[in-house]
Amino acid sequence: MTRHSSIVGGSTAGRLLECPGSYQAQLALPPSADVSSEYSREGTAMHAVMDRLMRDRQASPTAFDSTGERYIGEIFADRALTSDHIDTMIAPAILHLEELEIAYGGVFRVLGVEQRVQFPGLPGAFGTCDLILSSDTHVLHVDWKFGQGVAVPAVYNEGDSLSEKLNPQMVFYTAAAMNSLKSIYVPKKTVVIAIIQPRTSPSLTHAEVTRKEIKWFVEDLHNAVVAALDRDPPRARGEHCRFAPCKVSCPLWTGPMLDLSAMGVLAPRTEMVTSEPSAYGEYLAKAKDLADLAAMFKKEVDEQLHAYLEDGGSVPGWKLKAKAKLRQWIDQETVTRELYDLGLSPDEINVTKLNTFAAVEAAAKRRGVKIPDHLRVAPPSNETTVTRADDPAPPVNRALAVDQFRAALAHLKSQEG
Repeated sequence: MTRHSSIVGGSTAGRLLECPGSYQAQLALPPSADVSSEYSREGTAMHAVMDRLMRDRQASPTAFDSTGERYIGEIFADRALTSDHIDTMIAPAILHLEELEIAYGGVFRVLGVEQRVQFPGLPGAFGTCDLILSSDTHVLHVDWKFGQGVAVPAVYNEGDSLSEKLNPQMVFYTAAAMNSLKSIYVPKKTVVIAIIQPRTSPSLTHAEVTRKEIKWFVEDLHNAVVAALDRDPPRARGEHCRFAPCKVSCPLWTGPMLDLSAMGVLAPRTEMVTSEPSAYGEYLAKAKDLADLAAMFKKEVDEQLHAYLEDGGSVPGWKLKAKAKLRQWIDQETVTRELYDLGLSPDEINVTKLNTFAAVEAAAKRRGVKIPDHLRVAPPSNETTVTRADDPAPPVNRALAVDQFRAALAHLKSQEG
């Protein structure tokens, strides 16, 4: 395996395992600009904050100030740290880290922050562990994620392969750390992977990883690299394609787009509702799958179109324009004073409302108090939302409710007769 150059990293390991053909397919695409979003830039800044805090902890474990408030106003990456950043991301991340450490016995020390590690057997295949903690019994590998869109768990729904059970990015980093920092992985210590994503639910996911699972993962990834470099590497469509730019030219994606077009206008419902399998139900299932694929396909096409135009390319029928941004108040003091001079009342100028759960919980943590559970309740709801059949949430059986209502109505009519 030492003859291969690097064709895989932590973020692409899962994709390569599922679709070895994605490597050559991506190489065939024209180069594009790295157009980062506001969300990714914000995530980079928050990673820099956590980097600083964990290095502080590593340097002075007993005098470590976990609040991060001392750094408010300091520039991290491209922005100044604010109290809102602390309340909604940094403080919750620290809370979940404390929860994680307690779950595995506590008394952890920081061994690595933004630790660069080398994956075994693949020269040039490096990764970076956000945080490595060690105790007498465990080694924790922690990844910070500050997005608020798609939740990224440490453990996926268990399936037939390792990549469906454990997060492949985290297993890649762990295998690389075990290869690069061999002395800390003594046999008696249990290896743990964890992802802390404060703005999603669940915000903390973690799992123990056996050395056998690590060994199998390394072997599987080596085999995937060999397959990826073959003349005709296999391709597969799935969730691993979510962030894959090569799906714009993949026949497994362009084919379903043709199927969606062939379906034409959404057919009206002409049959009675039934809980049994029906032609209309099958039609909706296929239409929903294709519509979801189309949405993912559109997102990738839009991103590549933007990047190509940013690089100076020409796309018939499309051009770049300046992005309009929402106007904002210049500053609170000036705006309040001048609006008051115009005759607006204080109530018309300023609105007071409760802060978010995350912000208040962070403030409570700083004061050493616990928010009573009865202050946060979920309102009753008769509404439903659509999810996949393998979602662990219990199903809402509307058909059963309708049958029960019909039976009750029939009983009532019989009593009247």
